[in-house]
Amino acid sequence: MRLITDILREYRNGRAADVASRKMAELVQAVDETGKSGTLTITFKVKPEKGGGSQKTIACDVKAKMPESDLPEAVFFSDEKGDLHRSDPTQREMFTEAGRGAAARD
Repeated sequence: MRLITDILREYRNGRAADVASRKMAELVQAVDETGKSGTLTITFKVKPEKGGGSQKTIACDVKAKMPESDLPEAVFFSDEKGDLHRSDPTQREMFTEAGRGAAARD
């Protein structure tokens, strides 16, 4: 019995093995970055010769399902109109001219 790795190396002069190796490296990097799992799938489709015989047509597909990063939560503040702001619209700015004047009085 021939090893499947032999077929990968011989398929289109090693193109399937090159693609699978590259996608595997990308997958490992994505797993390291996200801390989540992913998958690499190599699929061979084997078609017989019409009318029988020993000839087979082989198609190879290499797919990677990369883990996706979650976007972290962000804090926003709402105003009376329902708009969202990164800083609290009801809070005075501490280091503006108005804020300095109020601080000097305190």
